[in-house]
Amino acid sequence: MASLVDRWQERLMPIANKVGNQRFLVALRDSFIGTMPVIMAGSFALMINAFLADLPGQFGNTFIPQTFGWLIDINYILFKGSIPIVVFLFLFNFGVNIAKIYKVDTVSAGLVAVASYVITIANTVTQNFKLENVDSKALAGLLGDKLQGVAVQGEELAVTVRNAIPLDQIGAKGYFTGIIIGFVSVIIFCKVMNRNWTIKLPDSVPPAIVKPFLSIIPAAIAMYVVAIATYAFNQLTGELMITWVYKVLQAPLLNMSQSFLAVLIIVILNKIFWFFGLHGGNVLALVMSSLFGVTMLANLEAYRAGTTIPYLWTDNSFGAFVWFDAIGLVISILWMVCSRHLREVAKLGIFPMVFNIGEPVMYGVPIVLNPIMFIPFVLSPVLMVTVAYFATTMGLVAPVTQNVTWVMPPVLYGFFATAFDWRAIVLSLINIGISTAVYYPFVKIADKQQEMGA
Repeated sequence: MASLVDRWQERLMPIANKVGNQRFLVALRDSFIGTMPVIMAGSFALMINAFLADLPGQFGNTFIPQTFGWLIDINYILFKGSIPIVVFLFLFNFGVNIAKIYKVDTVSAGLVAVASYVITIANTVTQNFKLENVDSKALAGLLGDKLQGVAVQGEELAVTVRNAIPLDQIGAKGYFTGIIIGFVSVIIFCKVMNRNWTIKLPDSVPPAIVKPFLSIIPAAIAMYVVAIATYAFNQLTGELMITWVYKVLQAPLLNMSQSFLAVLIIVILNKIFWFFGLHGGNVLALVMSSLFGVTMLANLEAYRAGTTIPYLWTDNSFGAFVWFDAIGLVISILWMVCSRHLREVAKLGIFPMVFNIGEPVMYGVPIVLNPIMFIPFVLSPVLMVTVAYFATTMGLVAPVTQNVTWVMPPVLYGFFATAFDWRAIVLSLINIGISTAVYYPFVKIADKQQEMGA
């Protein structure tokens, strides 16, 4: 077993380190992470509203929503400045992080990324209203071409507002297009900056004025390239770039992420990386953010709008039902183990584990590079994700729709993440029981080894 571990370590470590240190992937990862303060603020506001409005509504309680109506309104106002504009937040971060690689003006790069993305999206918003008790043909004849932006389409009245930004294109739907456009535009900006194709000002001019002037030509070139590409694409295909990218690239990849096999692979890879001492979350951050993070935001947007929840599995689904798997190890140790070392590690690690910090136990037992613990360390989350995945797909528990902070204690995590579905509590407890049962025999083996060593 030990030789097998060594062989795996030799093969995986270089690959994981290479992926983890690739500068553009690091910039992408850090850009996703950089949006978290604002996203979590919006998520917190939405969660409070779910607690004040949605949860009481399940029991027919109108007193709480009416009493705290002012707070509910404030939370919705706050929410508008977070998740609905998440692509703008991400793009600014992305521009800043790429600019750091090339050592150029970071603020200008972030602005170029945002502006370039706006170039590619629609500038009109259309809302359809169902016509009831109205002769649609007569209305169409009456309107004709008299009112710009108003037209009858079948049994619906379509109202188009010009010079507006569609909210659906600056939310989760625009992530993939944002990554492509942000990367291309900022790379062009940085390359031109490093070639010194800039406006030179006298040394007497204050630095605060010099810096923006240096960025004018690179920014103009980058934005013109995006504008020309956007125009050519629209003319050749007859549709917006964001629509095409979503249809051809983003939607298929997100749908693939919802398969049980994809979810299972993520769990196994995460645990294998952790076993070899690598932070599984960091190594897989790009995949988690660009796929499961996007499904999380899409579910959150749908929940806010009161529409059908589009995805069954999200980034927070792992946190709600899987990533606390090592708690079964602690329970097994405190329940049956005699080894002083293992019990002390479990006692010291139980409090951090309540807040999903498992490193003290992982390195203290240890789990890392311990052949005895490899099987339960991988098998436990595999069984937990299997139960949770099929419980969600069969409707036994609500899909995760709330973005909950990762330090939320197990059991409560699932309850809050599913917008207060009590069945999530039951599922979390079942998974803790599964983890404990899987770890128990291996903990007994480790206990005997400790006794023999003593």
